[in-house]
Formats: sequence, C-alpha cells, structure tokens
Amino acid sequence: MIRVLIVDDDKLARKGLISIMPWSNHGMTVVGEAANGAKALEFMEKHEVDLMFVDLSMPVMSGMELLQVTRQRFPDLRAVILSFHEEFENVQTAYRMGVLDYISKVRLESEDDEQILKRIQQQMTGISEVTGRPAAPPTLTISEPAAGQNAGSQEEGEWQRLEREWRLLYWLYNESVFQRLCKQTVEAHVSIRRLEGLFMRVLSQIEAVIPLPAELRSDVSGVREAVEWLRDYRERIYAQVAASTDFTNTTTSILKAVLFIREHASKPLHAEDVADHVHMSRSYFCQCFKKLTGSTFNDHLRQERIRAAERLLCETNQSIAWVAHAVGYNDSKYFSQLFYEQTRLLPSEFRAQFHRGDE
Repeated sequence: MIRVLIVDDDKLARKGLISIMPWSNHGMTVVGEAANGAKALEFMEKHEVDLMFVDLSMPVMSGMELLQVTRQRFPDLRAVILSFHEEFENVQTAYRMGVLDYISKVRLESEDDEQILKRIQQQMTGISEVTGRPAAPPTLTISEPAAGQNAGSQEEGEWQRLEREWRLLYWLYNESVFQRLCKQTVEAHVSIRRLEGLFMRVLSQIEAVIPLPAELRSDVSGVREAVEWLRDYRERIYAQVAASTDFTNTTTSILKAVLFIREHASKPLHAEDVADHVHMSRSYFCQCFKKLTGSTFNDHLRQERIRAAERLLCETNQSIAWVAHAVGYNDSKYFSQLFYEQTRLLPSEFRAQFHRGDE
C-alpha cells in the first residue's frame, strides 16, 4: 500500500479530500493529516509516508518550504501539490523540484477522481528502484485495438502519446509538428486540468534553457484557449531568440538556425551556411540540430519549403512551376514528388481541396 499524508491548513479541505478520493482502489491508504509543513515534518519523523498531498499556501511553513526540506530529509518521498490558479509560478517551481502531479482546488469537484489517482499510481510505480527517481517513459507502440477494447483506454493511450510528444519539445523547433500537436490535442477531449499540468512541466523544461518567464493565465478555462496561449508563448520565445546575441546557448543557437532557415528557405541553402550563421562547426551543428528538432537539416529545410508552397498554393493562382521555383525548386516534377511525399496530395489536388473548403 502507498502510504499517503494530506497536508493542508484548511481542515474541511483535508477531510473532504480524504473522504471523496477512492484511495484503496489504487493501492493507497491515508495514514495521516497535517495543518502545515511543520506539523507534517513532525508526523513524518514518527511515521512512514510514501506520498504527500501538500497545499502550497499554508502558515508556519508553506508547501514550498516543506518540499525543499523533504527533498533533503526524505529523498524517497513523492509529492502531489494542491493549488489555486493564482499560484502557477510556484507550481512550475514545484515541478522543477520533482513533484509528481498537481490538483487544482478550483476544478477538483469536476475532475475524475479515479483518473487522478490512477495517473499518480502509475507515476509512483514507474519510479526507478535504482535511482529513486521517475524512470524514463517506455516507448509507446500503437496497435490495432482488440475486439471489445474499451474506448476510454484508447483515448488514454492517445493522450499518453501526445503527452510524450509535447515533452520531447520537437514542436518548439518544427512548425509542422507544432500545428499537428495543437490540432490533435484539441481533438483529444482531455480535461483542462491535465493539459495545465502537462504544459507546466513543458514550460519548466523550456525555462531551464531559455529564461523567458511564463505563467498560464488564470482565466484560461478551455483546451483551445490553453493551446492558443502556448502558441503565443512560442512566438514570444522566437521573438526573444531573434533579438538575442548569445551564441553560447545551444538551444538558442538552434532556434536561431530555425529562424534563419525559415527566412532563407527559398534560396540555395546548405547546412554549412546555417552553421556559420550560428557560429558552430557543420558537424556539431548537424548533430545538435537532429537531437533537438528530431529532424535532419535537409528534412527540416524540405518541410519548410513545402509549408511555404502550401501557403502560395492557397493564396495565389500562380502555376505549379512558379510555386516550385518560388520555394527553391527549379524542377517542378521533383517538387511535386516531394510535395506528395509530405502531404499525400499533388500540389494541384491540394489547391483544389483548399478552394472546395472555401465554397
């Protein structure tokens, strides 16, 4: 059994959480409760605790202070934070300290208690016995569902795939990946609470290498709004990177390379040209580019050119040969072949489909 301690200065909140959550269904049992961080430490000195649900805002010793102490004194203890929307900055800091999850008090009543505890249990059992830290997530293989498979499990599998893709951060560099993930996330019908938790983890990853403070606005109430907020945040990252003169940060340098490719994609462009622009050797640039973006330089350049071609096909009535030349291809047949490989449509079919959608 996973032994749980509830730490919250609101007595009604503690009692409510203890009573409404189906703890035993997920191998958990509540062994105690505490009104503040100091009381929680006293309890843990005398009792074994595996998992702590902790409110961030408490008198005497706050949840953040408690997390800092337990990180040193009880390294095997895992934590889930309880928070209101106004505390997003603290929530992000807590994620950097290794908390498993967070529960929004604002939305607790509307959330699926079973799903909350199931997710936490999975993360608890996924902790490495060697390091005491969360093990690397396994590679997910999507297979055809067996007859009678529950639709809910399919949706959960799809969400786990999306979650892994968001955390890989390829979308930060690759526009096509970003647009696809935005669309699939909106269509996944995931709860806003789960999406908030994911985005806060992602922001913590980004802030570790790009100092751009970000907080998910407290008035964001839906998945579409959250995705649009992330879209705006991504644009602000690019604006900051474009203005930066720092070439010592690899992440910043590769983002600068992405901007340079986007701006010069229609011209003859080689990896060494972009490497020179960001003050890197060609071999090191190609190595870093593939690692961070998930694509080779040539693949990324081709994707940028095809995306530019899509815009021209939609916005102009120019010939296919003209569009091909405008995005850097002198051979229109070769261009059409590459376009089909990426979109599964010929350029003429893509244009016709776009215009049918406008009718």
